[in-house]
Amino acid sequence: MQQIFSFIVHRAWLVLLLLAIATVSFVSQLPKIKMETNIENMLPHSMDAYLNKKKLEKLFSSADMVVIGITNNQSPDGIYNPHTLKLVDELTGWLQMHKEFRTLALSDLMSLSTIKDIRGTPDGMQVEHFMREPLTTPASISHLRQRLDDNGIYMGSIVSEDGKGTLIVVRPDPSYIGHYHDIYQLIKDKVSEIDARGGPEKILITGRPIIEGVFGAYMPQDMQQMQPMILALLALLLFVAFRNIRGVLIPLAVVILSELWMLGTMAAVGIPIYTVTTLLPILILAVGIADSVHLLTHIRVEAGRGQVESKQHAIIAGMSGMWSPILMTTLTTAAGFLAMLTSDLLPMRYFGVFAAVGIIYAFIITILFIPAIEAVLPHREKALKQLAFSGYLNWVSRVVVHHPKRIMAIFALLIIGSAYGLSQLQVNSSLVSEFRPSDPIRLADTTLNAHFAGTNSLDVMLDTGVQDGVLSPSFLAGMSKLQAMAETEAVVGDSSSIAEFLSEMNKVMHEGKQSWRVTPTSSDLAAQYLLLYSFSGAPDDFDSFITSDYSQAHIRIQLKSDSSADAEHLVHLLESHQQAWFPNATMEFAGTAYTTFRFSDLIITGQIQSLLLALVFIFLLCLVMFRRLGDAALALLPVSISVAVIYGIMGLIGLPLEIGTAITGAMALGIGVDFAIHYLYRYRYYEQQGLGHEAIVVASNDDTGRALLFNALVVIGGFLILLTAHLYPQVKLGVLVAGSMAICYLASCYLFPVLLKARKA
Repeated sequence: MQQIFSFIVHRAWLVLLLLAIATVSFVSQLPKIKMETNIENMLPHSMDAYLNKKKLEKLFSSADMVVIGITNNQSPDGIYNPHTLKLVDELTGWLQMHKEFRTLALSDLMSLSTIKDIRGTPDGMQVEHFMREPLTTPASISHLRQRLDDNGIYMGSIVSEDGKGTLIVVRPDPSYIGHYHDIYQLIKDKVSEIDARGGPEKILITGRPIIEGVFGAYMPQDMQQMQPMILALLALLLFVAFRNIRGVLIPLAVVILSELWMLGTMAAVGIPIYTVTTLLPILILAVGIADSVHLLTHIRVEAGRGQVESKQHAIIAGMSGMWSPILMTTLTTAAGFLAMLTSDLLPMRYFGVFAAVGIIYAFIITILFIPAIEAVLPHREKALKQLAFSGYLNWVSRVVVHHPKRIMAIFALLIIGSAYGLSQLQVNSSLVSEFRPSDPIRLADTTLNAHFAGTNSLDVMLDTGVQDGVLSPSFLAGMSKLQAMAETEAVVGDSSSIAEFLSEMNKVMHEGKQSWRVTPTSSDLAAQYLLLYSFSGAPDDFDSFITSDYSQAHIRIQLKSDSSADAEHLVHLLESHQQAWFPNATMEFAGTAYTTFRFSDLIITGQIQSLLLALVFIFLLCLVMFRRLGDAALALLPVSISVAVIYGIMGLIGLPLEIGTAITGAMALGIGVDFAIHYLYRYRYYEQQGLGHEAIVVASNDDTGRALLFNALVVIGGFLILLTAHLYPQVKLGVLVAGSMAICYLASCYLFPVLLKARKA
């Protein structure tokens, strides 16, 4: 390797030119980068949640809806006043005029201006709009309220029970999938226009497309906001460590180039940026700096010893002493992240692949750029005694040497407490909780869920396999039983199906008597009701609930929460009654709640598999490096302790394992194993020089310990900057990864040498 290092040093300008050419080619690809916020596109196409969602859209024209809530708490009559009803009609008409929304069928656009009432007449059945035009007189408004109460179907789903709010639910045009931020901005602008006019109403916006649209806005904002903050932190810490501008600019150049190469590669191969992969630039900045710091530290150590003939020899000596551990930590970190390829979710796979790619790029640039740039710059190295953190590192050495039992006791207590915390750890995910509690989207969702049936949905698809099978009295009764049981759950606000509409038709055909609000007693009667409805209602009004041959049906259950745990509980509850209610039919689930549940399940399962596989990969690489079974196992100990402690703390404080926090373990393992490898490598090096334990600890802390401390500060500080993110999971992930790195550093520099001495003894 010395010949390669010598070539780099003596052909420095050529190496720098080649690096510049490569960088320009990667940067030229950056304009191709795209964002991806649609969860369905992140799922495996063979997964039931993905297939069922497509089936739901095809059979029942059902899709994720934008929800616009209008509340009026100032008027004593709530929304039942001319001003609010006119506003509802205005917004409904505005939505119908814009190409961004699909408003062809009743199920595409539901508001007080579009929903229909079913009334019995001497000649049969009359279907008419509740409000074809804005109502202005107290009598007509009172009549509207009475009709909505009598009908009952839309209470809770379109109009709040207390009369203080109403919803407009609209379907985005399919051509705008992936561009929901445009829709969100369009509605926001309209709401701002309405607010500027003044009025007692408050307008809230939520729904799955809106959530995805806001994600699409927040992701680039977070990336742009946090980049300069991390760079400023790195610059400050580098200056403290090296006390000169060169020591700041060289490592920063390495990580910036690594980041540009990684993003350029993503753009070149057409991989979009997902929510989780927005962390990659931060990861590369925080982790990629480690190799630079280790290498520069050792070059300065060699220069400060005064035993080298020239600047070039100092660089080559520093490279020769550090390339091997840097290579091994690069490989172990890359292997840790590549283990995420076991995940079934595309974002997690891409995160693992491009984290590994970025880390490998950081290694290549470090090995080429640092010796080359050091060779062409003036030689102004500081002696070892002038470098930062010397006082602290000397104190660490004394503590480790003189108080090993106390260190062992502290870590033993930490592990015992973590074991209990792990037993309390729960799994639960929520898309809405990915926003900060003060975020307008989360506040809107919370408010609307408090007043209405729910902004989230679980869709149940039933297939009888026979024409007209849905109209069977026993099948319709089963649907009613399913809805009744679902509505006993606290999280369920309402449900709707063809059975509910047929029950309402049965009631109005029996003089509106409530006792007749049950499903028809024969298939022929049910078919007659649907025929009568079609005479005055649109023929496609029920397309979202039943297929044209009446063989398949759809039940929509509205939930007041998008918690994956709630969705899982409800799915298992309904599945347990399938044989009793629908013995000859199949039942499948779809919708936002089911997607979130299955998405969460895949993430958790995938991360457990990735974590175990990463441990195996890293163990094997450490075994190759140290050629001792015991050393390979020891190298995994600090990071294993840190992961166990962090997950244990999550269990103790009631923080669930979710989409945002599930990758904590994989990230901690991939990043944190470097600490142990560098320390163990240096410890063994000084051991081979014939030094005793105390001298080894002092010498290891003087060089590698210094770089590890700096690395820990950078990684911890870098991830704590995630506290400024808009997306709440990134905030939690930042705290958890920073905490795990702190524990990993402490375990490596305090517990590790104690265990090494005990093992040697």
